[in-house]
Amino acid sequence: MRLFIIVSIAACLALPLPRFSLAEEGKEKATQTAVSQPKPESSSKPVLYVPPRKGAPAPGLRRGGGTRGMNKSVPMISLLVPDHVGFTLHEQPVLFWFTPTNHNLIYEFTLIADNAETPIIETKLQSPSRGGIQQIRLADYNVKLLPGERYQWSVALVMDPDEPSANVVAKGAIERVDRSKLEQPLPSNMGKADAPRRYAEAGVWYDALMAISDLMQTNPADVELRQQRASLLEQGGLGEVAASLQSMRTP
Repeated sequence: MRLFIIVSIAACLALPLPRFSLAEEGKEKATQTAVSQPKPESSSKPVLYVPPRKGAPAPGLRRGGGTRGMNKSVPMISLLVPDHVGFTLHEQPVLFWFTPTNHNLIYEFTLIADNAETPIIETKLQSPSRGGIQQIRLADYNVKLLPGERYQWSVALVMDPDEPSANVVAKGAIERVDRSKLEQPLPSNMGKADAPRRYAEAGVWYDALMAISDLMQTNPADVELRQQRASLLEQGGLGEVAASLQSMRTP
């Protein structure tokens, strides 16, 4: 009998065990944990531009310059502005405009206050070194906007220096407003990463665009920032420019 028991135990030990490795067991536990736990929400928040009620459409404004059917060697130009008077809190904001090409042509920048007879500034711009978004920094021209004052600004492609009427012109409007008079108040401790969304919700177009651009200069390959900029432009009626920037993959 004792010999029978020993033989039986040896036979049981010789049977193959189920093939479970420690790695497979750990993988199974990790999968169960991932299923049971909810996925964290994305930390990035979309940009929602809320146009100010005061910023009604401005008569006679044209954001884009150029017409279909023109010579293809003549680039289109667009100002990155909404179809109404855009707001800024800065006395020397950055103005943005777009051209898809880098032709060696002559461009002029003009800024004039409403009801004024002469421009505050009228000067030639440096020809873009590459296609994409171009910047005009008012600080470079020592120009300061007054609170409550509306201004028109334009970028013109000079087709014939002796014939101004032949210029391709894009126009926009800007008004510097006081922070305390915004319909949607801004937090005093606003973080840099949250600035684009906060400015957009408060209806401050130019500052929202400046905030995104500042972040993109530090993180030019950030896909979420590109999406934020594209969303803001689309909400401002600049979907064609947004699509062009996406295809160009340019900061």
